[in-house]
Formats: sequence, structure tokens, C-alpha cells
Amino acid sequence: MDATGGAAGELNIGHRKVLAMSGFDIFAWIVLIILTASVIAVFCIVGWLPGHIAKTRGHPWADAVMVAGLVNFAPYDLIVSKQIARIEELRGKKLGIARYGGSADFLARWGLEKHGLKPVKDVAILQTGGNPERLAAVSNGVIQATLLEQAFSYQAKKLGLRSLLDYSTAGLDYQHDGIIVMNSFLKKQPEVMNRFFKALLEGTHRLKHDRAFGLKVFERHLRVSDTGLLQTSYDYYTPKFDAVPYASVKGMKFLLDTIAESNPKAKAIKAADMINNSYLRDIEASGFSKQLLSTRK
Repeated sequence: MDATGGAAGELNIGHRKVLAMSGFDIFAWIVLIILTASVIAVFCIVGWLPGHIAKTRGHPWADAVMVAGLVNFAPYDLIVSKQIARIEELRGKKLGIARYGGSADFLARWGLEKHGLKPVKDVAILQTGGNPERLAAVSNGVIQATLLEQAFSYQAKKLGLRSLLDYSTAGLDYQHDGIIVMNSFLKKQPEVMNRFFKALLEGTHRLKHDRAFGLKVFERHLRVSDTGLLQTSYDYYTPKFDAVPYASVKGMKFLLDTIAESNPKAKAIKAADMINNSYLRDIEASGFSKQLLSTRK
């Protein structure tokens, strides 16, 4: 059977019948795994790529472009101790992040400034570790606030901690993660990329419109059995996934502007130069996404 296309069929191997998926279907499965993996272990590449290129313009990664955006929002909650009811009450308190220059650091500073607080001066920002360590630090009173990704904010709320800001609905243009490819590969393998993007759209569509299937995929590949966590994660992420996942120029600009505060070289980089949405535009113009809506609901 041709592995690059064609319908699925059955292969007889000894006394067993094995379902043989087309290359298109296999791509779709891979994309579903990628999408669900991003729920808890979100890709870090977007967080460091702009700064890395700004520091080393001659580095091979300078050839890289983002060709799709998987999570075009910030999947964080500002979690605070039980005694704090308003963000303004964080004045004089401690806020924990994973590391300086990371997503939580960017977003924490943005959130504080939006509420009239000056990072560092009004609210101490401390490197406290990953999501589990930060959750434990707030629970034990070592710090009074932190940013947690959705799965951990769910656990925090179960412990009675408060969420004062859902960054995913705060109106912030933010490119949290996406798919990055070398320009040289795009030029050499256009058909591979075309099939991949079609699979990406099909996988996203299946995830958004088949809840039972989506929950099973989440459970299997995230190795999570907590029904409440699975359901809240699905309800949190899937409505926010775009049917055609364009990378966000505004979201990338926000990252570059933030990086430029500590690394002026980032000012020389244009967000639009780091993104190539042309493949997705061509696929959408072909009517492929509309076809998915009409054939699978």
C-alpha cells in the first residue's frame, strides 16, 4: 500500500488482520498527540526562539519560521493564597515564576502592570521552580502568588486557592507555542508540508467536534486518569484552538517587545519576518477547511 496517500485498508499478516492507515491518517494521529501533549507539557521553543535569534543572528535557527500556531493564547491563571481577594493586595508580597525571561515572568509582569503594580518594586518576583514547586510554595505560604498552567490551576482551585486572572481570556495577543520549520525545508519539501497541514486541520477538527474521542486521546497520551482534570482540560483548550491555526503576528510582537526590554537587539526583528502563514492560507483558500465542516460534524 502506498504510505503517502490513499484510503485505509486491511493487511493480512499471518492469521491477523491489521488496519493499515494512509499516510494522511497517520499524520492526523501524530498531530492529535502533539495537540494534546501541549495541554500539560507546552512546547518551550517559542519562548526562547526570538531572544535566541536576537542574540545570535548568524545562528542556523535564523532560518527558522513559525508556520502554524497551536496555542495562540496564554494558558495561565494567576493563583493567589486564600487570604488575597484582589490583585492590588499583592503589593509587598512575593510572586513565584519558573525562571526570569520565561513565559510566566513575561505574563506576571504584564498582569501586575495592568493593575497598577510595578514588578520587583511593588511585588517581589522570585524564581521558584516548575508548576508543581510553585503550587506547593503558594500552598505552604512561601510565596503569595504565582502563575500556573491550566492543569495545575485546576489542582490549586481544588486546594482552595484563588484564581484572580485567567490570562487566556484577558484579551492578550500571545503566541504561546506553535510549529517551527526551517525555510530550507519548506522549499525542498512543499508536498510534505501540505499533507502535514491538512492533517493538522483534520486532527484539530476531530479533537474539537468529537468529545468522547478527544477525552480518550487526552487520557491515553497524557497518562491522566482524573476525570475532572481531563474534562476541564478539554473544555478549556479545545474551544480556543482555531480551525485554521495561523501563527499570530501580534502574539509574536508581544514576545519580541517584552524581550527587547532586556535585550535591545530584539527591536531589530520584525515579527512578520518570523512567521509564514502562506501554506495555511492556501489550504483554507482551497476550501479544505470548509469541506471538513461539511463532512464531519
